[in-house]
Amino acid sequence: MNNLDGYLGAVIDRLQGIFRGRLVGVYPAGSLAFDAYQPGRSDVDLLAVAEEPTAEEIAAVVAALGHAALPCPATGLEFVLYDRATLAGLSIEAGFALNLNTGAELPYKAETDPGDGLTFWYPIDRDMVRQQRRALIGPPFAGLAPRVRSRVLLPVVAESVAVQLAHLGEHGDNAVLNACRALRYHAERTWSPKRAAAVWAVQHLPGGAEVIQAALDSHAVGRDAGRSVDRAAATQFLTRVHAILAGSAPDQAFCP
Repeated sequence: MNNLDGYLGAVIDRLQGIFRGRLVGVYPAGSLAFDAYQPGRSDVDLLAVAEEPTAEEIAAVVAALGHAALPCPATGLEFVLYDRATLAGLSIEAGFALNLNTGAELPYKAETDPGDGLTFWYPIDRDMVRQQRRALIGPPFAGLAPRVRSRVLLPVVAESVAVQLAHLGEHGDNAVLNACRALRYHAERTWSPKRAAAVWAVQHLPGGAEVIQAALDSHAVGRDAGRSVDRAAATQFLTRVHAILAGSAPDQAFCP
């Protein structure tokens, strides 16, 4: 058993200890869902579902999964908990009972409501988990979360690119690869891991190959390498992708 397997087992054990018989399931998201986990770069992304989690139980989860209590072997843990009944009625809302970010390289966050924060990642992640049909424990996620039609989700995907464009910072490589994945979803209505989406985008969006390859090279090195992607090139690429997704300026060179 490697460190990641042991860590995932410990997360499940702690959640089962807190919720006892009311833990419905735990599901890999992000790179784990696509078998694309990259040591030194990837986070551990997990969704969990419980029956009517109480405030006391949520506080216990925060304490039990915090990096000080359970060191994450990855760059960090991004953990989202849903109440089963609430999840069943969600579309593009955040809807979580807990959003926890913890780890050596992640800014700490433990929130039970997004407030004025960004919410687009939650329906996107749920759609990916639903598509991938993987569970660490529990029933299929598709039986817990309703399907969100692509015509409803596409504006959310476009928003995700727009926000990353507006906040290009140290992880420009990640923004470029996320844009490739969004573009492929726009064309094929399916989700793919970032690297596969990048290879696809090189073939379907002529002129983007150089910045995409730079993002792939940077992403392979590690989390701190993201700033090496040329910001002007990344800005131009994300602007182009967002225009295609938003339908405001269809790119004649784009061949979906």
